[in-house]
Amino acid sequence: MTVPEYYAHKNIEEKLKSLGWEPLKEKYYSSPSNYLILQILENQLYLLNKHIPEEDREEAIEKAIDKLKNSDEVEILDYLKKGVPISINKGQRGPSPYNVILISNNADENLFYYAHELKFKGEPNIKPDFTLFINGIPIVIIEAKREIAEKETVEDAINQIKRYEYQAPDLFKYVQFAIAYGDRDRYVSTYPNRIKEDRFKVGYRWKNESNKEEIFDLLKKERLLDLIKNFILFIKSNDENIRIVPRYMQYWAVKKAFKRIESYLNGESEKNKGLIWHWQGSGKTFEIVYLSNLFLKFYKERRPIIFIIVDRKDLENQFKNIFSSLKNLEFELKHIDSIERLIEELTHIKEAEKNKCKTISGVYLVMIHKFDINKFKEFIESYGQINKKEVLILRDEVHRTESGKFASLKNYIFKNAIQIGFTGTPIHKKDYTTFNDYAYPPEEYYLHKFFIRDSIEEGFTVKLVWRVANPKDIKLNLTEKDVKALIDMYGNPNIDINPEDVKISLSDLLNSDEIIKNASKYIVKNVKEDTENFKFKAMVVAQSREACIKFKEYILKYAKGLDEEDVEVVITYHHNDSPIIERYKNALFKRFNTKNTEEINKKIAEDFKNKDKPKILIVDKKLLTGYDVPRLKVMYLLQILKGHTLLQSTARANRPYKDKEFGLIVDMVGHLIEAYKKAVEIYEIYENDIKEDVLKYLYINYGEIWQSFIRKLDEFKRLFKKITNRDFEEFMKIKDKEEFKEYIAKIVLHKDGDLLYNCLREAIKLFESLGAYEKKINYYKIYDWLKALSFGIYRFKNPKKEIPIKEIREELLKYVSFDSYVDIGEIEINEKFLNNLKTDYVAFADFTFSLLSYIESRRGPLYKELYKSLKKTIESYKSKNKSIEELLKEFDKAINYIKSHEKLKNNLNKEEFLIYEIESFLKIKGFNVKLDKFRQQIKVRKPKTPKDIKILENYLKIDLMKYIKDKDKVNEIVYEIGEEIIKPSVKAWN
Repeated sequence: MTVPEYYAHKNIEEKLKSLGWEPLKEKYYSSPSNYLILQILENQLYLLNKHIPEEDREEAIEKAIDKLKNSDEVEILDYLKKGVPISINKGQRGPSPYNVILISNNADENLFYYAHELKFKGEPNIKPDFTLFINGIPIVIIEAKREIAEKETVEDAINQIKRYEYQAPDLFKYVQFAIAYGDRDRYVSTYPNRIKEDRFKVGYRWKNESNKEEIFDLLKKERLLDLIKNFILFIKSNDENIRIVPRYMQYWAVKKAFKRIESYLNGESEKNKGLIWHWQGSGKTFEIVYLSNLFLKFYKERRPIIFIIVDRKDLENQFKNIFSSLKNLEFELKHIDSIERLIEELTHIKEAEKNKCKTISGVYLVMIHKFDINKFKEFIESYGQINKKEVLILRDEVHRTESGKFASLKNYIFKNAIQIGFTGTPIHKKDYTTFNDYAYPPEEYYLHKFFIRDSIEEGFTVKLVWRVANPKDIKLNLTEKDVKALIDMYGNPNIDINPEDVKISLSDLLNSDEIIKNASKYIVKNVKEDTENFKFKAMVVAQSREACIKFKEYILKYAKGLDEEDVEVVITYHHNDSPIIERYKNALFKRFNTKNTEEINKKIAEDFKNKDKPKILIVDKKLLTGYDVPRLKVMYLLQILKGHTLLQSTARANRPYKDKEFGLIVDMVGHLIEAYKKAVEIYEIYENDIKEDVLKYLYINYGEIWQSFIRKLDEFKRLFKKITNRDFEEFMKIKDKEEFKEYIAKIVLHKDGDLLYNCLREAIKLFESLGAYEKKINYYKIYDWLKALSFGIYRFKNPKKEIPIKEIREELLKYVSFDSYVDIGEIEINEKFLNNLKTDYVAFADFTFSLLSYIESRRGPLYKELYKSLKKTIESYKSKNKSIEELLKEFDKAINYIKSHEKLKNNLNKEEFLIYEIESFLKIKGFNVKLDKFRQQIKVRKPKTPKDIKILENYLKIDLMKYIKDKDKVNEIVYEIGEEIIKPSVKAWN
């Protein structure tokens, strides 16, 4: 059910007031200077900065505001967090540095105002529904979409926010995020869009501490301050600064971990560890960033130290790249690149324990393998253990390498440290060491959890669908012994064979020229459909470096239309590589004009992520973790991937992207995913909810998507027969476009027509997303007709819009190439014409949607209301609540309104035309009102200011109360007329 805009706005106001936000006074509604409300800002800064001597305070504030106005969005966020550094020249005494606080950490010391429909300078000017200010600085906007001609959704609100970003980019130097208030409530980060790019934005839900959806929890004073001061950051990507606002599970996981840290360091608890399970793609890296920032900031006086520990070179590079791209941090990441450097840093820490004058603090990135007991004997003999409590160990991918000697040495050295582990894969009972080191079993296995199911529902990740390649295509036939070995590789202790023997023979098989050739043919045959004509990208995971190069050679050999830049390889290169790698490497040097293989790999990886080419990337080990390419949809696996590696590798395809329904994993080995799921069933996982989550939501069989398509197709066919009284197969035999139009006319004029159209589009989308699934082979003819019908309905309902004819099969193009538009301004509407519409339902449908299209294309509140009224009448006709005669009568009235409106616009003076517009607007709504008091006032007054408009609205209310007794209804109508008619008219007059 739609909520009228008046009530939606009223509801938002009530919510804001309940949280302590106050309405902005009317005197501030003139366009804010540089988007700031200077009077409020200046007064508030004077109160917040009493640490600045009074004789310098005014100048300091003036300089700070000037700096604020002329800084970019990254600098402004720094100022909001820490204050504005300025300097005042004191003559011979030299400069006096000060820090001007913009926002206090204490909510009670700040002013929180909201403005309703405040106008900001832009191209054109913009007017968000609500703008929220802290101390006169705009921080948040709210865009409400609750009532429209056609159903508006949260997507419409997000699209409006995206438009604001390029219409008034400088506003978004200050605004941290926006809330889209529609059929669902979502928030999005905001930042200036100066180049007017088409941004892909996903709106996220916000949940409160009790895990209940509550968007206004974001706007609680303390919450908003916490987000600004401690969480929101910028990251540099493709020469653009992108604002990062935390997702709710990141925020609450970090808050929970920090609470444990506080309790431990304050002596309230002895618990000093925790394990966080968040599914791949949920943003664990940023959780590590946020927690590091908090720990360093709040324990600054206690010289805190953080070690971020990883176990793979690619993860180490990922952290280095992310931290080097991040802005607004409290620290710089220090990379420990050798065991000697690690020992040196630990020595400094130990010496600082004894010498309080020695200050050691910071954040270090190190690989777990550098904790080598053989190299630490001298350190242990000299220093023993580090006693310091203010050491925070943040261990990424904690499920790996935690049971070996490296982890043992780490735990020995940091005996009092706080340890927080992060994982996105399930931990089995055989990994009990992980729980011992990072949890408190059986009381607590996980400090915080975020499931695969949650991640998909929230839109942080998409479903992963798997398809097993036909063994006949690859000619890779595994024995039962091979399959058992695969399961055993995932940790099942109940199979008494040596998996390594089988693994070696399988590896040889997967590297064989014949298998790679067949797999390449399979990829070439299917990749275009799997990637939906390369709207998305594909990755091939090969068994070895040599296999990667062979894959590229064979794919280019068999593929038509792909060149060398379309298919690239990223592997590690060594000196004295095998002949096939040496040949390929030398060719690369010539093509990229450099012999730096790291630079070449980096460029290919960046291009795959950010450009159209390459379309296919081939890897063996590199880029399988920590490499996010949202456009990647398809992964072809011809490598033996073990449990955690399989999960992390395939999760590369689970990042959301526009129109991406799911990620597709093509198992060309034949049993990888089945073996993994079988192993999970066998394993004992400590918490059954995680086991159930993995088994149910990790990988969806392609057959399940196919069955969804079949169900949707059957639903469509039932609706089609109900509406047209014909089977769809009969429709597929039509001979000419007139017959085609008859079918469509029946559909668009039926009460279930929209239901059928939505069902039809969903069926098409499912079929297309299935890529090269073998069962599609017998359905392509049906698909072509579904597509033709879909475009036909679209053209009928939108007669002036073009359709993408390239997507329609040539022999069906003749059916959709009809012209259904009736020029309303050119035809003579008389009794004969209207009577003809009663008997010719194709002409009737043509006229109906042409009239709607004509009205929709016109500007102004009268046309908007007329459109809504006609849509409502047409829906009543479809539901058989109105006869065709009643509908035609409404059409006749609408056309008369249109003609009168155009004529009177030129003949009446501006005041009389305003009265005419309001009375016509009310008449369309069903109220035959005469404006007496309003007419008297508009003739006497010359309205210019918001106060003048308010007076006019009050007299309008008096007039309406004579005809409408419902006070709330009157308020709603007055609000709507004020916003849609009076304010724009007064603005145009002045």
